Amino acid sequence: MIKYFTKCAIKHYDSLVTLIFVGASFHDITLTELEHLEKSADEIRELISSAATRESQIEAYVLLSTCNRFEIYCDTDSEDECVKYLKELIESRTGIARDKLIAKTNDEATRHLFRVVSGLESMIVGEVEVAGQVRRAFSQSQISALTSRTIELLFQRSFEISKKITSQTDLGLAGRSLISSGLEILKNKGISLEGKHALVIGTGAYARVVIASLQRSLVSDIGVYSPSNRASEFAENHGAHPIKPEALHSAIRNTDILIACSGTHGTVITAEDIRNIRDRPLPIIDLSLARDVEKSVQNLEQVTLIDLEVIAAEAPKEHHEVLEEANFLINEAVQEFHDDLRARRNDPYIRLLRSHVQSFVDEEVERVRKRKGEELAKEVQYSLQLVTKSIFHKPMLAARDTTIDDYGLEYERAISKLFGISVANNENE
Repeated sequence: MIKYFTKCAIKHYDSLVTLIFVGASFHDITLTELEHLEKSADEIRELISSAATRESQIEAYVLLSTCNRFEIYCDTDSEDECVKYLKELIESRTGIARDKLIAKTNDEATRHLFRVVSGLESMIVGEVEVAGQVRRAFSQSQISALTSRTIELLFQRSFEISKKITSQTDLGLAGRSLISSGLEILKNKGISLEGKHALVIGTGAYARVVIASLQRSLVSDIGVYSPSNRASEFAENHGAHPIKPEALHSAIRNTDILIACSGTHGTVITAEDIRNIRDRPLPIIDLSLARDVEKSVQNLEQVTLIDLEVIAAEAPKEHHEVLEEANFLINEAVQEFHDDLRARRNDPYIRLLRSHVQSFVDEEVERVRKRKGEELAKEVQYSLQLVTKSIFHKPMLAARDTTIDDYGLEYERAISKLFGISVANNENE
């Protein structure tokens, strides 16, 4: 992306590299609509990455798809085309109207990501899983070579501000999460898990969080069932025991609590299953957006169902002062990040200036080497490098200040006038 930053420095003195966010969360659309987005995530990712989408002007991107949000963060030099392309693509693949999708740019896109990673946009304010979900989405784009220098900086900075908020505020002090909130709701209903048997449906990334929470709740035994037949290896690595498909109904009959988090696209357990094999109380926590457990089980007398909608409705609100403190840190981080981006617009000039000066140093060192030998040449090289570093220290600092204050064009003209060099000319060469 160095070439891209150079282009921006030459052509766009009055603007930054454009960061785009397009997406929606449980704040904007229903969980059913989010499920449609989740199901189409892989297809949308492939289409954005394909050569056929070059007209979208997307330089790099990260796609985040979780149980309560679907978001795409892009690095682009064409804001309008990028937003239009993404909204049309999502609508064509999911049927969700483009006017339901949110679009943000630059500062607002950055602020949104920082808030998401810090848990401020979650169902449970301050929940601990979201940072890991964003990190996995970012890593997937890195592995697929879909990131740019700007995207790398954006996401790395988001992880830094998330850690800062965690360490400096009381946001999410109790390590609040979807599963811990679900368990808290059951506790408030007088349902204790200590010494009880638990059944977990799913072996994905979130199942690890669920099992850890159950172990902290002192359950005596955890069985794991996988719709994708991965229970054996997963259970062995997480202190649980696998449930084979033919033993699922028996496990449901004998468990004290059922927690579903497989994320599969289809019902794993129906109301009829529960009605036929269960005659005593069964608390169920369904954390799957696509619903592993049929919604109608809530009508069964023996079932207490806690799903994402219940958790969202009963989630405790963070204290007003804590939210203000977290938002202050985020606003500060957004300003610092975009100041850094502005400063990088002069990177091509700084590199060229250094290269220009270094060429004179190299010529003088080579002249001394030929006339006086290697030992003196090394001394001269060391001395000249100290002198040039001292002379150009302030001009280098000025390069950052001029871009932050939007005087990048004046800086380029000064460099060109003083040294007879031009970034544009060098780019053309």
